Order: sequence, then structure tokens, then C-alpha cells
Amino acid sequence: MPTLLLARLSQITHLPTTIALNSRLSEIMLKTITSNLNPIIWRRIVDELWDAISKSHDSAVGPDDIHYQMLKHLPPNAVNTLLQALNNIWFAGNFPPSWRTSTVIPIPKPAKDASDPNNYRPIALTSCLCKIMERMVNNRLVWFLERNKLITPLRCGFRKQRRTTDHLVRLESFIREAFI
Repeated sequence: MPTLLLARLSQITHLPTTIALNSRLSEIMLKTITSNLNPIIWRRIVDELWDAISKSHDSAVGPDDIHYQMLKHLPPNAVNTLLQALNNIWFAGNFPPSWRTSTVIPIPKPAKDASDPNNYRPIALTSCLCKIMERMVNNRLVWFLERNKLITPLRCGFRKQRRTTDHLVRLESFIREAFI
């Protein structure tokens, strides 16, 4: 399975197949890319990738035909190659065309007339690799924003340890205090 994934990855990222499949050459490239990185930092980046993969749910595949089960069962050298490819994509700023497309499948709404097109909701199947990278970038961004206190403390939606219901509780408190 890793060989199939690496072959598919080389097609998506436009890296030569020999680079993606030749683990020795990948090792050399990996050492070249990471030679300036502290090994502890590199370990954290690999851990971030594993964290992003492990938090993914088994969903349908996107246009690149790579699914989460393939990613979850990668051997360590393939993970390094995947991380190297993601780094190349990030630093080059050249995202694969398959990441810009999705397969849209209309799903009928329950208990609605299936002959009416308005009674369908679209489900977009996108690349699992793209979603993994999005999760990694999002985690880094949220960490940076939280650490540097760049998000107002009044914002509750989409933040850890906070809920939008916090605003409702705050509103209720203000209303009760107004009546006192």
C-alpha cells in the first residue's frame, strides 16, 4: 500500500516517481531539507502530521483516490516522504490541481420529494491529503493566534474550551443584572 500511495503522491505533487519511491534518495533529500532544523523541531512536525492523520475520520476519497486508511498505515519512511512532499508544496506555493477540485455528490434530504432538485444537499469530496495539510496549518495558526493573544477574549466560536453558549450565559447574566 505505501508504494501505491507514494506513486500516486508523485503524480499529484509532480515529483518524479523515482524520488517518491526510492527511499534512499528520499532519505538524502529529507536530510538536505532538514539539515538546518533542530531534530526536536523535526520530530514535532512529524508528530503534527501523525496527529492530523489520526484525527481524520474515514470518509470518501476525493479526486486523488488517496484515502485516510492508506495514510494511517504508512511506514515511517513513507511518512517522511509525505512530509517532505507537503513541505515542497508549502514552500513552493504550488498546490496540486487535484486539491482545487472536488467531486460533488447530491444527497437527498430525508423525507423530501426526490424529484425536486431543491431537496438535495451537495457533498463535496476533496483530497484527503489537502485536508491533512489544512488541519496542520489550522492547528499552527490557532496556536499562534492563541499564544500571542491576537483573538479577542470575547470570541467563543471555534475555540477550544469555549462554546457559543458562553455568550448566551453572559447575555442572561447581563439581563438578570439589569433587573436588579
